[in-house]
Amino acid sequence: MDVTQIRRGSLTLWLRAARLPLTAAEAALRRGQDTASWPPSVAFERFEATLRGAVGRALRDDVLISQANLQQAEVRQREEALAKRADAEATRHVADQRAKVKASALEDQREQAEESAEERQERIEEERQRAEEQAKERAQRTKAKARQQAAEREDAVDAKATRADATRLRKEAKALQAKEQAVRAKGEVLDLDKAVRAKKASRRAG
Repeated sequence: MDVTQIRRGSLTLWLRAARLPLTAAEAALRRGQDTASWPPSVAFERFEATLRGAVGRALRDDVLISQANLQQAEVRQREEALAKRADAEATRHVADQRAKVKASALEDQREQAEESAEERQERIEEERQRAEEQAKERAQRTKAKARQQAAEREDAVDAKATRADATRLRKEAKALQAKEQAVRAKGEVLDLDKAVRAKKASRRAG
């Protein structure tokens, strides 16, 4: 094994040792999840690629430089994926907020529409009750007027009948008075006739 390979192996072992705390954190915090896109893992990959590249350039080791370039390209891809994911998350968050605001506005509109509908229904009910009350009042006034007119007609009929009875009674009184006068006159004639007869009889006797 040449010196270059020994240096590469030593660097790899050192990097693994340096990564042990992060590996333990991944096992504890990211159990069952993909750790390739975990920001701490990506940051260490970037540090590892940078260190490999620096050592490779210092030692003029093309293999380390090539590994560093490949690792940096992979890190850039991961960072781009993280950035896209962050943008998508931000967009989703904004969309969620907008959806919540819109839903709240729609709920307010729905409540206002329900309140307006209830107010319209209350107004319609109040107008219906007023119309019924006015109809009842008109009906009562019509009945009262009809009763008044009937009473006036009855009074007029009674007054007419009273006048007719008074006229009839006056006529009957006049007729009775005429009869009395006729009886009285007949009585006077009878009395006069008796007196004449008595006088004639007296003369005959003398």
